[in-house]
Amino acid sequence: MTSEFYIRDMTSKLSITTSEGKAGAVMTTPRPAHRYLRDLAIAIVVYCALLALSLFLIGRVSEGIVQWLVMMIPLPALVAVAVAVLRQIRGSDELESRITIEAMAIGFAIGSLATFTYGLLQIAGAPNLSWTLVWPVYAAGWIIGTAVVRLRY
Repeated sequence: MTSEFYIRDMTSKLSITTSEGKAGAVMTTPRPAHRYLRDLAIAIVVYCALLALSLFLIGRVSEGIVQWLVMMIPLPALVAVAVAVLRQIRGSDELESRITIEAMAIGFAIGSLATFTYGLLQIAGAPNLSWTLVWPVYAAGWIIGTAVVRLRY
């Protein structure tokens, strides 16, 4: 009685079926895309909560290094975002990895052009904006890049 392995859905289930056709054990694991979205959503929610906490505390602590430390409270959540993205790239097949990398490259180009252009406009008198707006600009570029790359594949 030999066992043959059949993988269904490539990422979500592994069925073990005997040569007689009898179903064996079925192991289910989270699909990489679902795990990525879950991890990314959790990291972003935690970031928002920690940012709100930092903004609440900033006016209630003494000036100087303590304020700097308070504003660094959200950083671990941003590291979690980076880890989720890296885990998604490493856990994806070649096509998904390529799509993600190309989308990030387009997002980087869009974000760089937008922030550099606005920097030049600030020299010409445009109002100064907070550096915290840079990340959302790059994130929006990444979203646009993903839409563009998905049209190609």
